[in-house]
Amino acid sequence: MTWTSDNPHLSGNFAPVFDELSTSDLPVIAGAIPGDLSGAYMRNGPNPMFKPLSYAYPFDGDGMIHVVYLDNGRARYRNRFVRTRGLVAEQRAGRAIYGGTLAPVPVDPALVEPDGDPGPFKNGAFVGIVRHAGHILALLEVSTGYELTPELDTIGEWSPGTDEPIEIGAHTRRHPATGALFGVTYGIDEPFVRFQEIDASGRLVNSTKVPLAAATMIHDFILTERHIVVLAGPAVFDMAAAQAGQSPIQWRPELGTRIGLLPLNGDAVRWLEAEPFFVFHFANGFEHKGRLTIDYVRHQWLHFGVGPAQSIPPRLHRLAIDLSSGRIDDQCVCDAVVEFPRVDDRRNATPTRHVYIPTLTDRWTLDRSTSATFNTIAHMNPESGDVALHDFGNRLVGEPVFIPKPGLDGEQDGYLAVFIYDPASDVSTFTLLDAADVTADPVAVVALPRRVPQGLHGAWMPNL
Repeated sequence: MTWTSDNPHLSGNFAPVFDELSTSDLPVIAGAIPGDLSGAYMRNGPNPMFKPLSYAYPFDGDGMIHVVYLDNGRARYRNRFVRTRGLVAEQRAGRAIYGGTLAPVPVDPALVEPDGDPGPFKNGAFVGIVRHAGHILALLEVSTGYELTPELDTIGEWSPGTDEPIEIGAHTRRHPATGALFGVTYGIDEPFVRFQEIDASGRLVNSTKVPLAAATMIHDFILTERHIVVLAGPAVFDMAAAQAGQSPIQWRPELGTRIGLLPLNGDAVRWLEAEPFFVFHFANGFEHKGRLTIDYVRHQWLHFGVGPAQSIPPRLHRLAIDLSSGRIDDQCVCDAVVEFPRVDDRRNATPTRHVYIPTLTDRWTLDRSTSATFNTIAHMNPESGDVALHDFGNRLVGEPVFIPKPGLDGEQDGYLAVFIYDPASDVSTFTLLDAADVTADPVAVVALPRRVPQGLHGAWMPNL
């Protein structure tokens, strides 16, 4: 099965791959895999099996997981589609039957059948990947999670001790004290955001619905030890616009951005007002001495198929809130274009000083027509403003995932796992950088048996 597209986000290394491979004893072409690392680096991303009826990056696609398993200094690779109900229906039809998020179309019930996704949107489960209480979950916005086996077979929609699967959202965050996993979802035709709390044993224990001023797209959120923090930017759903042939997501700057502080003790949400901006991804948030600090990537507005190109690129910001007065202070950490920030996940909701994030430098001299084109891994310190770079030149990088060094717990005691693509050779590598010194030569470079397309989010799963 092959097809091509002129869409730049379905071309080059954004183009999908169609075969599913399993390869052992991958060659290490530089450095060495640390012998004490045991686990799996998994990464999700949009990989349409059939040529889409419409496509907008990063809102559409079928999930495909690429995984590198590490054990005793050796590596093996596997990739598999996430076989969602919508994908199974399209496989029966032999073609795409669902429209895209920004251009939905009615779906013929005869093609969907009782076990298919009713539409008009398809849950492709292509954004995130997480393991909680022994369950490996592929995630999408405003949707149920799909559970996978460690070898990437699809089990089905996940029910965390509930009678039916629950919506969990694209991003999750784990509480540092209780081990509970929190997820976020929201209404498309009703103005609310919902937070799901799943305890350390994997059972849903709380579902909190918070009213909003408008039906708002909320991709990610912040969890601290005492609060859930939601930034509701003015990217709102407008079904009347969709029926008129426009995007169902509209940018309404007159609404501003509202910052909601939801106490975990059950008290009422507190809302703060800010100028309009948009957030796809947060690095981390924490409370210290009466201040709540958030490291995040600030977009001037939502522009992916919705608004015009931004005159200011997405940049890493540090936002501080005085919890007593409600005063907001927001500072840009660095002028570089960035996205997909990560920290050491063990420190989620606790103070951090180190953010690892892709950026783009002038050493990239090839096509810049696609968003999420990055060639450099940056280590940024939001407190000091210090920046260190590992520039890969004319090679594409993805999101860096922090892998802790076994037996050590320092914030920089780890490696950064990332897929690298070389357009000149049309091959990809799995690369480990030293988190304490990203400028150094890679710790290990592992040749992969195939090109790995640009994806979205990954996770390290130790002892898998």
